[in-house]
Amino acid sequence: MPSYAIRYSDRAATQKRNLPAAHRASLEVLEKRLTSDPYGFGAKSNKDNSWSAFFTGGFINYVVSNNHLMINVINVASS
Repeated sequence: MPSYAIRYSDRAATQKRNLPAAHRASLEVLEKRLTSDPYGFGAKSNKDNSWSAFFTGGFINYVVSNNHLMINVINVASS
């Protein structure tokens, strides 16, 4: 089964960089899971073609391009 690549918008990349180390490590585990199935592992549809997936300490919002096997992360939120 092919795997998806993950690309972060500039804003989301900055948000990821600013996460505490423990949250960033949890996000990296989520990223590995999403590359094999961007619709699984607790991902929730936002009913507008975007999805949300949760990691310890926060969540990401993303859009999936099945034609290009790409997950485009548009927001990283942390508590």
